[in-house]
Amino acid sequence: MTETIAIIQARSNSSRLPGKALLPVGGYPSAVLAALRASNTGLETLVATSSEPEDDALGDTLGRHEISVARGPLDDVLARYALAATDLPEDCIVVRLTGDNVVPDGSLVQELVSAFYESRVEYLSQDSPQSRLPCGLGGEAFTVATLRRAHAHATSAYDREHVSPWIRRNCTAMIHTPRPIGAHDFSHLRCTIDDAEDYDRIVRLFADVADPIRVGWFELAQKLARLRGEPEFRVPYRISAGGVHSELTLGTAQLGMEYGIANRVGQPALPIAIRMVRQAVAHGVTALDTARAYGDAEAVLGEALTGAWRSRVEVVTKLDPLASLAQDASPSKVRAAVDDSVDRSCEALKSKTLSTLLLHRSAHRDAWGGAAWRRLLELRGQGKIGNLGASVYEPSEAFALLGEPAITHLQIPLNVLDWRWRESGFDRALTGRPDVVVHARSGLMQGLLADSASSSLWPASPGFDVAGCLRELRKLTAAFARDSVTDLCLAYVRSQPWITSVVVGCETPEQLNENLKLFCRPQLNAEQCAALESSLPKAPERLLNPSHWKFVYEQSAK
Repeated sequence: MTETIAIIQARSNSSRLPGKALLPVGGYPSAVLAALRASNTGLETLVATSSEPEDDALGDTLGRHEISVARGPLDDVLARYALAATDLPEDCIVVRLTGDNVVPDGSLVQELVSAFYESRVEYLSQDSPQSRLPCGLGGEAFTVATLRRAHAHATSAYDREHVSPWIRRNCTAMIHTPRPIGAHDFSHLRCTIDDAEDYDRIVRLFADVADPIRVGWFELAQKLARLRGEPEFRVPYRISAGGVHSELTLGTAQLGMEYGIANRVGQPALPIAIRMVRQAVAHGVTALDTARAYGDAEAVLGEALTGAWRSRVEVVTKLDPLASLAQDASPSKVRAAVDDSVDRSCEALKSKTLSTLLLHRSAHRDAWGGAAWRRLLELRGQGKIGNLGASVYEPSEAFALLGEPAITHLQIPLNVLDWRWRESGFDRALTGRPDVVVHARSGLMQGLLADSASSSLWPASPGFDVAGCLRELRKLTAAFARDSVTDLCLAYVRSQPWITSVVVGCETPEQLNENLKLFCRPQLNAEQCAALESSLPKAPERLLNPSHWKFVYEQSAK
C-alpha cells in the first residue's frame, strides 16, 4: 500500500487549558500518549508543534519518548503540516490527528487509511456526528499532494489555522464510519481535551486501564458511554448549507425575561439557566437563539458558554429593534446605533465577534436609506459578524429577503395552524437558495397550542373556535399515537423538509428534558401532515402573527 504517515498537531499555549499537551493521562503526557497510541501498530507518526520557545519543553518531552517532531508556525497550522511533509512523496497518505485527542489508536488509523485508499476520494474524515464516533475520536486522511494544494491556495486565517476547511470545500470528500461501530452511536459523547472539564473526563476514562497505549479505541468508547454524568443521547440533526444543524435550537428568551403568554413559572435563576444551556449543548443542540431585546438572555449565555462550551454551539442573536431611532435619523446616528447594539451583544456574550446576527425586523434592511444594512455588511466584511439574516413574520418578508445574497439565515414563525407558508410556495422558492438556513419559531404559539387549559389566554380572534381547535389537536394526538399535543405540534414542524431547525424555549430543566426527548421521536409522515392540515380550522392571519399580540409584550416586560 502507499506510504502513510500520521501527523499529530500539538501545542502548549492553549488559552482554555494552558499546558494541556503535557498534562498527565494514563501515566503519560497527553500529547505523548496520543502519539504512542496512534503508532501502536507500527505506523510512522510525527508530532507537528510550533517553533515558539514555549513549545521547547513539549519538543524535548516528545524526543525523550523517541517520537519524531517537526516544528513550524504557531498559528499557521496548515504551513506546519506542509513543512512536516516536505520530504514526503505526493502520493503519501497523511492522517491528521490532534494532540487533544488521546483515544484514536493504530487500528482506527489503519482502517481510515484503507477506506481512504479504496474510496478514491481526495479527503476522508471521521467527523462526528456523521461517523457516529464521539467528538474527538476521528481522524482525517488526504494525500501530500492535496495538502500542498491547500497550502498553496488557502488564504484565510481560519483555513490555515484549521488545516482542512479548504480541502473540504474544494475536494471530493466522504465520511467514514469504522466497522466496529456497527449499530452503535457514540456521537452524543465527547473525548477531546479542550478545557478542565474535558480533561477530568479523559482522566476518568483512562483510570484503571492496564495498558493505556494499547487499549482499543472501541473499548474506550464503550467505557466512555458508561461514565457517570455523560449524556445518553443526542437530538437528531440535519446537514444543511454545508453544516450540521440540530433539529432543536434552544430559544433563550425565557432565560432572560418573563416571556410567553402561557409562561406560569417566570425567568429561571441564573445557575438553573446556565445548567439548562449546558444540558442542551451536551445533548447535541448546535444553536442557541437569543436577541439584544431578550432582557438578560445574552448575558446568561455569556456565563454559560465558558471554557469549551462556546466552541460547541453557535449563538444566533438579533440586532436591537432600534426603536429609539427616528425615521429620518442621519446615517451617522444609524451607524452608531448598529455599532452600539453589536458591541453590547459581544460584551454580554463575552465574545469578540458574533457568529450569526439577524435583523430583529426585516424592514430594517431598507430603513434609513439602507444605512443600518450597509453598516452590518461592513462589519461582516471586517470579521466582526459571521453570518447575516433576519427574523420575519410574513411570507412576503421572507420572499423579499431571498433576493439578498448576504442573507443566509431566516427565522420564521411556523406551527400546525400556519397555512401561509405552504400556500405561498415559500418552500419551493427556497430550492434556489440552498445556502440559506431556516429556523422555525412559534411551533407551540408561545405554549398556547400545548396547554389544554389555555383557551382563555388566547389573543382575541373573532370567528376562530379555539376550544374546538384544541379538541381536534387532542384527537389527532391519540390518532397518531403521539405522546402529547406538544409532541404532535413539534413533530409537524420538524417534518417539514425545508426547515433546518425548530426554535423551542423552556422555563425549567424539566421542560428542557421533555423537549430533548420529544425531538428524538419519529417525525410525522406526509399523510399525517396532510391530515393534520385538513382537519384543523383555518386561523386568521392576526392570530398567526405574534407581533399583533400587544399584551404579550406588555407581560414580557414585567
